[in-house]
Amino acid sequence: MQGLFLSALLLTLLLFVDNVALTIATHATSIRYDEYVFCFDRIFGSPAFVIGRLFQHYPWFHDVSYFAYVLAPSACLIVGAVNFFLLRFEDGVRCVRTVLLGCLLAYPLYIVFPVAGPQYAFRTFPDSAPVNFEPHVVHLQAIPNGVPSVHMTLAILVLVFSRRWPIGAGLGWTFVLLTVAATMGLGEHYLLDLVVAVPYAALVIYLGGYSMRNEDRHVKTQGQETLAASSVGPHT
Repeated sequence: MQGLFLSALLLTLLLFVDNVALTIATHATSIRYDEYVFCFDRIFGSPAFVIGRLFQHYPWFHDVSYFAYVLAPSACLIVGAVNFFLLRFEDGVRCVRTVLLGCLLAYPLYIVFPVAGPQYAFRTFPDSAPVNFEPHVVHLQAIPNGVPSVHMTLAILVLVFSRRWPIGAGLGWTFVLLTVAATMGLGEHYLLDLVVAVPYAALVIYLGGYSMRNEDRHVKTQGQETLAASSVGPHT
């Protein structure tokens, strides 16, 4: 119960800090590098525009993806609570610490490389992607929380910290795929934002003190101990 309270408290404080930090980042600079980021996406067929049009044609796809998008903080809270309840206390602390790092370390990057998202930078989103234009810096007041995508980072962390259980791995991968669709289809992110989120997530996992190799070794040891305990039981 103490771990659940700690998780809820820290994530609640994080939501408050997030609002303040994003407000500061938004007013720190009005320039946005969206058109340069879009040039990278255009190489791969402008997937944000493609998924955005799919959302228009298939409302159920939009609704399911949007649900996953807004569920990100709750998913982190649930995974943190599960780690506290089913694993050691320090495992739960490590999970919560990594999630906090994943959110907090992104704010300076938003000021250094501000990107808003296709729905804010392109009036034709998602109906048609711009063609034959020279990229340049644009001035917007939209929140510059593009690179890296923290939603994608959190989805990766949810997968990493729940993958030791089969149902957790399945739900984690589903959450990642829906987050990919939602972040781009809703016009909040470009493909590059999600690509950058992968090494960024790896960095915060490392800084948070999590090791997949040690976890695999721990799970294997637990399995061996369980097997040994069952074989020592009474025989009739």
